Parts: sequence; structure tokens; C-alpha cells
Amino acid sequence: MRFKVLAHGEEGSISVLITSLFLLVFILSIGIIDVTDSYLAKRELIQIGEDAILVASHSLNENLYYSDVAGLNATNGRVPIDCALAEIKFNSELTLRNLRNNEIVVSGWSCSGDQITAGIRAKIQALVNFPILSNMNNGHITIDAVIGATSELSDNT
Repeated sequence: MRFKVLAHGEEGSISVLITSLFLLVFILSIGIIDVTDSYLAKRELIQIGEDAILVASHSLNENLYYSDVAGLNATNGRVPIDCALAEIKFNSELTLRNLRNNEIVVSGWSCSGDQITAGIRAKIQALVNFPILSNMNNGHITIDAVIGATSELSDNT
């Protein structure tokens, strides 16, 4: 039997290249999955916040509405919001909900006249725990959202 001796050939280098490319594609796929999950979690958080702020925006300040001190009444299409009541309703709505079994906290609140703006935050568990990132934040991803509402009368007649 004769064996063919290969001298300084490039055989085998293709397997190293394919293995390297496979690892690169695998790592990128995991990163894309994690980013997509974070995006979906943010959409869920925004939806929860929009539901809560819609309930809060229906808190009518009857004193301002009927006295029209601030120029906010039904004639100009604006309805004044009772900010104290709206904040209570907003917080109570959020305590009834959670994002993937994690608490939602209010990170900001602003209410004036007929407008409400709120910031909300929740932490979710990352789908994939990268060793470097899991050391920095214990494998959690913080999701922030800012939502707002304006109390207006519609002219849909």
C-alpha cells in the first residue's frame, strides 16, 4: 500500500473557516433572539401602560370643567384632568398588572391641565445569559417606556 504524503497543502483549512463562521452565525443568532425578545417586552410594557393611562385620563376635574378658570372646557374640546385622582388610578392599574411576572414601577409622572405623561419601568429575565452581561446586571434587562394621554372631546358626529 502506498500512502500519498501531502506537503504543506491547504487541506483542513476549510474546516477551520467553516467552524469559525458557524460559531459567528450562532452567536449572532442568539443576540438577535435576545434583542427581539427585549423589543417584544417593550411593546408589552407600552400596551400595559397605555391601558393604565387611558383609565387615568378619564379622571375629570369637575371644578375646572364647570368653572372654566383654566380655559379648559367642552367648547374648546379640552377636558381638565384631576391629576391627583389620575395618579391614584394609574398606580392602582399598574399594581394589578405585571410584565412577565415582574413588577412594573412608575419612574416618572407629569400631569397638567389635560395632559398626562408617565414613565414606567420593569426588569425581565434575559432569554440568553451572556457571561459578561450576566455579571453586570444578574441576567436582567431593564425595559423603560414613556407614555402619554391627552383628554380631548372628539368631533365624531
